[in-house]
Amino acid sequence: MVNHRNSQSQTSLSAENLAQQEMLQSVLTNQPPYPWMPAEASDYFAEAIDAGDELTLSDEEAQLGWQAFSAQLDAFWGETSIQTALAQRFARRLSADIIDQITAKAAQVINNGRPLAEQLIACVRDTLAGWDDADLQVMARPLAHAMRGQEEILDATINSVRDIEWESLSSMEQARISLAAARWAIDYVTDQKQ
Repeated sequence: MVNHRNSQSQTSLSAENLAQQEMLQSVLTNQPPYPWMPAEASDYFAEAIDAGDELTLSDEEAQLGWQAFSAQLDAFWGETSIQTALAQRFARRLSADIIDQITAKAAQVINNGRPLAEQLIACVRDTLAGWDDADLQVMARPLAHAMRGQEEILDATINSVRDIEWESLSSMEQARISLAAARWAIDYVTDQKQ
């Protein structure tokens, strides 16, 4: 009767509480401690090996378990927000307001069916109000035509801009770093949705 009630209470607990309860239970069980005497060690290790053999998993089971565990870790520790990731990637070159504008637009344009260059321009249009769309199109083209996952062009663009405050950058550097940030944000949002 106690086991039935115990199993009912376990199913009602959240995954985190269940894990904590299982950890506490494993610590408090009456398993024999590690044998410090060499004569007793062979039996202890034989039992551990036998228990391990019973727990063999297929590759599929291991992969599914790892994915579930990773998802739980992400939920527990919290995923890095796109704003935080973008701020880390582009350091002080972009202000928080610019990062917010770019990330908000990236989330809006991601599935609108427009060409990537137009998506990039839409992300930075408010930030670069003095620029003509045709000029931005010329600057966005190399970033838009770089294959997904190919970061050489993106890295080259980022590295071509001095690592100084936004206000101290030339208008050309502001446009380059904004478009690079837009491409990075679009890729990040796309990866999160998959």
